[in-house]
Amino acid sequence: MEKLPGDTEFTVGGVLMLLPQPGVAPVVVLVEGNAPSSVRLEVFSDPRVFVRVRRGAAAHGLREPYRELAEEYPAESTAPAMTVDLTRYVRARFAHSASVFGAADAAVFLPRDGRGSPHRRVRVPIPSLDRASWHEFDLLTESNAECRYGVRVNDIETERRAS
Repeated sequence: MEKLPGDTEFTVGGVLMLLPQPGVAPVVVLVEGNAPSSVRLEVFSDPRVFVRVRRGAAAHGLREPYRELAEEYPAESTAPAMTVDLTRYVRARFAHSASVFGAADAAVFLPRDGRGSPHRRVRVPIPSLDRASWHEFDLLTESNAECRYGVRVNDIETERRAS
């Protein structure tokens, strides 16, 4: 695929799986760096705080679980929570989200690029013990409500189909 001016690619460093109260769909937040100790979600009507369930370094491609905190309990870390809001993140839908994120109905949020736009390409890590590998997605549609990403087709596969 030809690279266009302003194209941006986002390589996901961590997949944060926010697990709200029972009966509510999970929320996935894609981040570039390490998994924070807590996340403040400010994209729905009421802000919610989630804390990381496990400690230690994030593993390539594994979803990092976070549980929702009741308001009366403080976060377990002195570090400020990473804030997810719609000025810095965009809501997205991904093809094959159930196999990529573990839940078909998950709301997915990823950071906007430096211009405040959705990234044109997204690379999501695949859990692997042998070598680092990725699911690759291209931006298909963009609206104020959400963006849709489809599986990226290799240029080699495109050329093979054309011949």
